[in-house]
Amino acid sequence: MNISMASNLILDHISKPGETISSKRYESRVGGKGANQAVAIARAGGTIEFCGTVGKDGEWIVEYMKKRGVDISGIIISEGETTGRAIIQVGDDGENSIILFPGSNHSQLHEKRIASSCQLWFPDAMHLLLQNEINYQSTLTSLLKAKEEGLCTIFNPSPMLSPAQIHAFLWDKVDWLLVNEGEAEALYRGSCTGSQDSAAPRDSQTASTTSVKDGIASSLASLDAFNKTNIICTLGAGGVLAYLRRSDGSESASVYRPAARLQGTFRDTTGAGDCFTGYFVSGLMQYPPDARLGGDVSEEDITRILEVSNQAAGMSVERPGTIDSIPMRDEVEQRISQAAK
Repeated sequence: MNISMASNLILDHISKPGETISSKRYESRVGGKGANQAVAIARAGGTIEFCGTVGKDGEWIVEYMKKRGVDISGIIISEGETTGRAIIQVGDDGENSIILFPGSNHSQLHEKRIASSCQLWFPDAMHLLLQNEINYQSTLTSLLKAKEEGLCTIFNPSPMLSPAQIHAFLWDKVDWLLVNEGEAEALYRGSCTGSQDSAAPRDSQTASTTSVKDGIASSLASLDAFNKTNIICTLGAGGVLAYLRRSDGSESASVYRPAARLQGTFRDTTGAGDCFTGYFVSGLMQYPPDARLGGDVSEEDITRILEVSNQAAGMSVERPGTIDSIPMRDEVEQRISQAAK
C-alpha cells in the first residue's frame, strides 16, 4: 500500500492550463490511497495491516496510522528515500485534482526483506488490497504471491495503468476490481486498443440506470480479460454498479444501488472513493477469501455492503479532507437507520 504526505490547496476552482491562481487555504495531512483506504477499513470495523514504505521525513506518519487503528508492523522506514507526496487542488464545488510524487511508495524494500527471510508474503492474511500508487512490478508480484497463498485479491487501479500495462496485467489474479466511471472507461478503451473488441460500449444490463456510463462498466465486464473478476464501478452522484461472477462460472449478475442522500451544504469529494473502497473491503472480509456469488455470498449480501459503503462515502463528502472525513461504522449505521424511518 502507498502512504504520502498530502498537501491540500483550497481554491475557488481547479486551475486551468496556463492559469495562475491563489489558494484560499493550505492544509498538510497524511494521504495516499493506501493510507486512506486502510483507515477506512479500520473505521468500518475491519482488521488491517499496512505494508508500505516511508522516508525518514515520514516517521511521524507511522504513529499517526497506529493511532487510527492500523497495524503498522508492515511499514518500513527507508534511510535513502523521501516519503511520497500528493498535491491536491480542491475547488469550492468539491471537485479535486491530484498530482503525485511517488517517492518511497515505489520502493521495493519489502520484496528484498521477504526474499532474504524465505517467509510467506502474507502470513495470516485472507484479503489483499492493492492500489496503483506503488511500484508496478511490486503489484504483479504481490498478486501472484497472494493467489499462491489463497488470498482474496482486490485491486483499485488508480492512477490508471498505461495501455501496455493494461494488456500485460494479471487480471485473472484479481478477484475484485474497484473502479470509478473514468477508470472503467480508461480500462475498456485500453483493453480494446489493438484488439478485435468493439470500441463502442454495449447497452447497460441494468435497466434502472440511464447514463451511458453504465454501458462502459457493462462492456468492461464483458471483456475476456475480466471474465473471472467481480467489478464494482462507482458513478459518483449516480450510485454504484456491481458485476458479479457466480461460483459455478455461469452468467454474471448485476446489482445497482443509488448514491446516498447527502446532508448539509459542504462538499469535498477528495476521499470519497477511498472511503467507499475501505468500507467495501471491510464488508468482503466478513466472508471466506474464495467466496463467490451463489456460494458464500448472495446478491443481498453484496447489496447490503454497497449500501453501507455508499453511505460512508456520502458522509465523507460532507466533511473536509481525506482520512479526517472518513466516518466511524456506528455513525454510518445510525445514518442508515435514520434514512429508513
